[in-house]
Amino acid sequence: MLSMIQKLAFLLLLTLLLASAPLAHAQGQQPHPTEAVAFEQYLGAQVPLDLNFLDETGATVRLGDYFDGQAVVLLLSYYECPMLCPLLRDGLVNSLNEVRLNVGDDFQVVNVSIDPTETPMNAASAKTLTTMRYNRPGTEHGWHFLTGTQDSIQQLANAVGFRYFYDETINQYAHASGILVLTPNGTLARYFYGIEFNPGDVRLGLVEASGNKIGTPVDQFLLLCYHFDPSTGRYTGLVMTIMRVAGISTVLIIGGAIFVMGRRSTRALPV
Repeated sequence: MLSMIQKLAFLLLLTLLLASAPLAHAQGQQPHPTEAVAFEQYLGAQVPLDLNFLDETGATVRLGDYFDGQAVVLLLSYYECPMLCPLLRDGLVNSLNEVRLNVGDDFQVVNVSIDPTETPMNAASAKTLTTMRYNRPGTEHGWHFLTGTQDSIQQLANAVGFRYFYDETINQYAHASGILVLTPNGTLARYFYGIEFNPGDVRLGLVEASGNKIGTPVDQFLLLCYHFDPSTGRYTGLVMTIMRVAGISTVLIIGGAIFVMGRRSTRALPV
């Protein structure tokens, strides 16, 4: 008969094997698409303010039009995204609702679509839904939702360290989730990863960026906007992130149980 510790050790090994199996199945022999995804921190770098885009009304604008004495919160996503992008915008709004600074009066928010096929109509719809959730009427002038050409999008993405991947087989973009804070002259000052942002941290980032202060690098925990595709049998992006976190958590719990059982067994031995 196996002892309790031996059983737990066997279960721990089995958990590790099961946690690694979906990843091996997902990747197979081909490079995984999300290997092309990253959100690197280029703190202190200057973004190209001369890039042209279309705003939500269809008017041609320069990125630099929104850098006029105020800090800017920048998002890179796409408006028809079926995964994390709406949650990213909701998370930003939830945070800004807790910050005393006002969009438009104290800083600007610029959302740039990474999908060159999206139109000002898509941008306008996203702006309407977002500003409805921001509990401060009369601040719509501070929210900007842009679309553009592949060249403009790519130049901006490269400048801020945002690497993404378009999967033609499922017509979706794999990309990381997060926001950036830039100084009034377009210098990258802070990175915030994920879909939920601490209001105090965001406020501090905005205040410091307004004073042209550059923040320090932060730990990365990337949520990827991607999912399991049944036609290819691949677990990808957010699903893989959740599976990895769940697997690690399980391993830690079982490891802790083994440690506790070992301590109890040692104490039970006769002197």
